[in-house]
Amino acid sequence: MVGVINNFGGFYRTEFYFHEARMNGAQIEAPCVNNSEYLTTIYGNKIYIGFIHLKSLETKIGQHIADERNRKGIYKSLDNFLRRTPGIGLEQLRILIRLGSFRFTGKTKQQLLWESLLYFSQVKAKPTTTIDLFDTEPKEYPLPELKRNVLEDAFDEIELLSFPLCNPFDLLATQDYGDTLASELSQKKGKQVHIVGYIVTTKDAYTMKNHEHMAFGTFYDVKGEVFDTVHFPNSARTYPFRGRGFYEVKGKVTEDFGVYAIDVHWMNKLPMVSKRADQAFAEVMPATPHPHSL
Repeated sequence: MVGVINNFGGFYRTEFYFHEARMNGAQIEAPCVNNSEYLTTIYGNKIYIGFIHLKSLETKIGQHIADERNRKGIYKSLDNFLRRTPGIGLEQLRILIRLGSFRFTGKTKQQLLWESLLYFSQVKAKPTTTIDLFDTEPKEYPLPELKRNVLEDAFDEIELLSFPLCNPFDLLATQDYGDTLASELSQKKGKQVHIVGYIVTTKDAYTMKNHEHMAFGTFYDVKGEVFDTVHFPNSARTYPFRGRGFYEVKGKVTEDFGVYAIDVHWMNKLPMVSKRADQAFAEVMPATPHPHSL
């Protein structure tokens, strides 16, 4: 799985190779400045996502993080990381913080964001002739308790990685997953079923006789198990796919050469829970921050 991920190969999006690895016992870890390389790596049953997957992170920053750590040892703190990573700006640092890349510090993302503001304000005010003679840690400033919605991490991951590291069904606005799981389809051949799935991929096709558009879908259910759907012309026309996400599917279970699928008669895209991450980070990262006011 890690080999396919690093080759950016395979039929599916990278997200689903991470999912398949998780289903086979892997523990998927967000990028970490003290464990991740530029490419994805595996240690035992832990897979650390590589910095290459961070959509907005500059290549030179992602490569420097691992190179510097491998040459001179692990990073001791956020301040130590910043002093060893010349050229990194606040926006690039925020990407790493929002993905939990400094979780080894034991500090919250809000605390780290405030520390980064303080660091850059001090660097800006520091004379250019000043040289650090000793590797000393900065003074710790007391911060007010800053609360964070646990789902905000998932939304940060979707924004920066294109997919969440939690079970995507944690983000579904409903807990009604229908009356059937993927593992039960073989027991319900010829019966009508109702199932909710997270879309993996779709494929367009056309009928031989009239060249009408139809489609095939691949999903996984709340347990992570994969199931397939068939959308004949009338269904494909009436209930088209509308992008990535969750779909509620109703149809008849069919079997062809031992493979079970759902002949879809009705389909509806389902909403995710409300996103509050932007509001939370607006409170933590004011437009004109003054770290000295701490």
